[in-house]
Amino acid sequence: MFANKIESFRNKNADILVCLNHSPLAKEQWLSSGGIAGHMLSPRQIQSWLMVGDVSLPKETAFEGSLEEFISLFPKSEIERNKALLNGFLQGIVVEFKNNNWEFFSCNVIVAGCCMGEYFTIVNRKDIN
Repeated sequence: MFANKIESFRNKNADILVCLNHSPLAKEQWLSSGGIAGHMLSPRQIQSWLMVGDVSLPKETAFEGSLEEFISLFPKSEIERNKALLNGFLQGIVVEFKNNNWEFFSCNVIVAGCCMGEYFTIVNRKDIN
């Protein structure tokens, strides 16, 4: 099922962010369904990319961790710029492996604030069947 669904998004030329949640099973399923190992990024690689800036990533990128972990890597300095970068990733299809299942959805982030400062929070999550 995962392979068919991800292939249909690839055929639509959609931007895809795959969050593997540190799962060897998720990594295996993604790679066996046509994922490219060189497009799988670690937290350090994301941080390096953010420091360099204006680096283009492939249409389908896999992240080793969870979506929450991915979002937490974006610095709160230049928060509006980083919100725009994050929403660029999230505007297509987000695929996340959770509880041994794949979830397919789209979402956005907004900047929220509290007494501890500003942070990103997910809004407008829409499941994709």
